[in-house]
Amino acid sequence: SNETIVTGLDSLLSVLFAGEKNRSVAATGMNERSSRSHTIFRITVESRRKRTRLDDEEDEDDDGDGSDFEADGDARMSLSNDDDGAVRVSTLNLVDLAGSESVRHTGATGDRQKEGGKINQSLLTLSRVISNLGEKNKHINFRDSKLTRILQPSLSGNARMAVICCATPSELYLEETRSTLQFASRAKLVKTRAQVN
Repeated sequence: SNETIVTGLDSLLSVLFAGEKNRSVAATGMNERSSRSHTIFRITVESRRKRTRLDDEEDEDDDGDGSDFEADGDARMSLSNDDDGAVRVSTLNLVDLAGSESVRHTGATGDRQKEGGKINQSLLTLSRVISNLGEKNKHINFRDSKLTRILQPSLSGNARMAVICCATPSELYLEETRSTLQFASRAKLVKTRAQVN
């Protein structure tokens, strides 16, 4: 893993492209450029509210009814709650999961076969965690996989989650497509609630 401080969109994109170049990919019988590991791109945004002209004018407003700011009421409301200068921290995880692999389709042997087994094991663990979250079980075991430990805050708490699943229309890979769609249906049952702390 690698951590880099960025201050703008250009530097953020350059880090993203550099990370893409470091991805582990190899050819298999199913895919010419098959991911050989999962990829997590985590963006942590730290922000502090700047003092605006509206704040200065509000300090001079004697009656405190806010009538001078009616047109900008919504913007003013969202800004006026953070006068203590606190830093707001948000995290965005972009996760690209390597697809599950069947040895009979990939024709993998040796190291490729071992990589496929590890990929399948971590996907199975993630699937179990998501299934347990969807069923609202009291105990969720995030410790069985490095992937689920890293994603624990995003999966089970103060977060918003979006899942995009890719599947092939080919009848040759019907089993993999069915498995992907089952994973997606379980992920839809997970309820998270994003709130500002």
